[in-house]
This record gives sequence, C-alpha cells and structure tokens, in this order.
Amino acid sequence: MNFLLDVNASGALARWLIDLGHDVIEVSHKDPRMSDDDILSWAVRERRIIVTTDNDFEEIIWRQGKSHCGVLRLENLPRAERKALLHDALNHHSKDLESGAIVIALSTKFRVRKSL
Repeated sequence: MNFLLDVNASGALARWLIDLGHDVIEVSHKDPRMSDDDILSWAVRERRIIVTTDNDFEEIIWRQGKSHCGVLRLENLPRAERKALLHDALNHHSKDLESGAIVIALSTKFRVRKSL
C-alpha cells in the first residue's frame, strides 16, 4: 500500500511499514508545518492513505466533502502500542483502507467509515 504519514505518526512506524514492503512518504521530510488541507491534497494526488493520530482529516473530509484515498487514524498511544495497533489495522482492515475508507483504530475497538 502507499502511505503518507502525518508528522505525529512518523519515525519508527514509517521504517516498520517500509520493511513490510509498503511505499511510505513522511510529511515531516517535506514540511513538518504543512497544513492538513495540503497534506490531504498531496495524498489524493499520489493516491496515498494518510496515517495520523489526530481527527482533523476526518473533520475536513466529512464536513467539507473533500476527496481522499483513505485515512487510518491511530489512537495516540506509546510507540510500541501504536505499532501493535497499526499491525492489527493492517491485518484486519487492509481492504477497507485500499477501498478508501476511514479506519479509526482504538485500543478497544476499530471503526470503519466507508466513503459515500
């Protein structure tokens, strides 16, 4: 899969995804202060799934009707727990992400919101 990692999801998660064979770009390598609108536009241009820990992208997508290619929002947990959550999300919701869904991964549950 092709991922665009928001600043809050960079670092070790990016290296781990790359090791798994995914195509990964990190916002922090281009402009750590890039706006969410610009990140979303970039992800759409390159057909990438955004990985983040904040809910701003969901707000932009649902309230403003913006296009997207999928979003994986991880609960903001310590690094090791976040990696385990990402692993579970990929194991159980890869098809949802590839189809452009918003997947909200919490330690207690997953929520999947399909695009309209």
